[in-house]
Amino acid sequence: MQSKEGFTLIEVLIAMLVSLVIMGGAYMFFNTQQRQTTIQTNVSDTQQILRAAMDYVVRDVRMAGYDPHGSGKFGIKDISSLSLGGKTVSRIRFSWDKNSDGKLEEDWNGTSGIQPEEAEQMEYSLVNNSAITDGINDLYLKYPGAADSDREVLAANITTIGFGYAYDDDDDGKLDRASGKIIWGFDNGGNWLNLDTNGDGDITAADDADGDGLIDGDDTGTSVDTSAIRAVRIWLLAQAQAPDPKYMDTKTYVVGPHISSPATRPDNRFRHRLLERTVLCRNMGLNL
Repeated sequence: MQSKEGFTLIEVLIAMLVSLVIMGGAYMFFNTQQRQTTIQTNVSDTQQILRAAMDYVVRDVRMAGYDPHGSGKFGIKDISSLSLGGKTVSRIRFSWDKNSDGKLEEDWNGTSGIQPEEAEQMEYSLVNNSAITDGINDLYLKYPGAADSDREVLAANITTIGFGYAYDDDDDGKLDRASGKIIWGFDNGGNWLNLDTNGDGDITAADDADGDGLIDGDDTGTSVDTSAIRAVRIWLLAQAQAPDPKYMDTKTYVVGPHISSPATRPDNRFRHRLLERTVLCRNMGLNL
């Protein structure tokens, strides 16, 4: 005879409890995997953008000074800093003879007949323009003579850019050194300032003696001459597009003369990636 008895209340409650435990575990697993996927996507996108931007800058900087006719019109022109949102921002302006005609196609203003890709003088720095960007600094390429609206944004969410320059001031074929170490300098008032202020051979946050987020540099007493530059060191610091509410970035990043620390970053819920490259300026210092 078939039993017609049902589940008791205790059995139902136990079954519900077991189901809730299983469902809770499944949800936690799914939520963790989804968060990890989001993190990896953000990080990989940031790294890809950063690498592409760096490759672009390196390619152009490497060509600085290309002058097959020996005209003397091409080279690194300006390494002075800019002010962006009340902060100091590094930049570099240089030229090279793209069409090998010995003439400097310097300016592009949209009506000069010179197309952007033909302009032979260019500038790399950062921009924070609400008409172009989302409020976070972006890396731009600009041709002198062009309006700000004509600048080309190459990579978004590049929060900081930095440059250091190795030079041969006495033209002896060797990079200038201090205490046996290559000087990586920058211009902040007419003389080369050595980024390695403590002389330990590394450029670190310790070189920012006053802790204001900017390396003041050790004055070498040598006047800045951009034609003496033989190598350029480039730093790019990128920020992930989306924040992570469960993450706090406590790292300090050295980006050339700029020190990006938790105290100076407005929102540390974003992940950051730093990329550094050294470019040998193979066309600088050539006697043709």
